[in-house]
Order: sequence, then structure tokens, then C-alpha cells
Amino acid sequence: MAVIRMLTCLSILATMPWMSFLYPAKASDDLPRSSRVGPLGTPRFSYEQVSISTLLAYPDRYQMRDVRLTGTITAMQTEIVTNRMICGAAHERTVLTVEDNSGQIEVIDQGACGKNLSALKAPMVKVGEQIDLLVQIMVTKNPESREAVVETTVRFLDRVRY
Repeated sequence: MAVIRMLTCLSILATMPWMSFLYPAKASDDLPRSSRVGPLGTPRFSYEQVSISTLLAYPDRYQMRDVRLTGTITAMQTEIVTNRMICGAAHERTVLTVEDNSGQIEVIDQGACGKNLSALKAPMVKVGEQIDLLVQIMVTKNPESREAVVETTVRFLDRVRY
């Protein structure tokens, strides 16, 4: 009974205009909604920007984290993955080779099965374009050589704006 009473009071309070904190928040910055990532809608600009050489030198620091990379696309390869065991449907998988002043890295966009939340998908960009990426880092150890293998998956993709 107490729970019902509390829910009734909350529903009445929510309809009052002075309770603006209960309404969906409006962004105070000028970032479009599409540049927000994750369940809390965090602006991608708030993620740590890392150089490629730093990421490759210290991959364990970034394990299972989202970081920003900015660079130029030097190569790209798109393939159709027909294995339905991966996500239940055939999808495009694009591998971008991204280079900044410090090095280069391959970045994977899993297409319809991936986590890319932006409207811009990897097959829409071209070699030579500068891009701003939010990527998720996964580090695995190669059992034979004990070397760290870094896999970067696109979470958000945008062209660099000047």
C-alpha cells in the first residue's frame, strides 16, 4: 500500500511544471544529439584523446575503455560476413587503417552487428579523409609470443571538422 501511495505522489509531482528536473535533460552545449555515446549520452568530446603510438605502447592502460583517435584513413577494406553465427545476419565489416603523426592502427567497424552509434558508417568514408573516432579497446595476449594484440572497434565515427 505504501508503494502505491508513493507512486501516486510521484506521478502527481511529475506533472507539475516546477519539477523540471524530472523532464529529459536538454543539452547546454551545441553538440548534436548524434555525437553522444553510451547509455548516459556522454559527449564523445569528453573521452580521452590518445595518440596511436601511446595506445600501441601501453595497450593495457586502455583495456576495455573507449578512447578518441584522430587521423587520416590510409587504407580500407570492406567485406560481407555471411556467417550468421556472429550476429544472426549477414553484415558488412570494414577495416580502416588510420594514421596520425605518431603511427598507424587498424580499426574495425562491424556494420549492422557493431557498436557504431553514429550516422556515418565506415563504408561511407574514403581513403585520404581525416576522421575523428571513438573506439573501444580490447587487448588480448598472443599465447605463442606473449605479445599484446590490440583490437579497436568503432563506437562513433565522424569526419574532422575544421
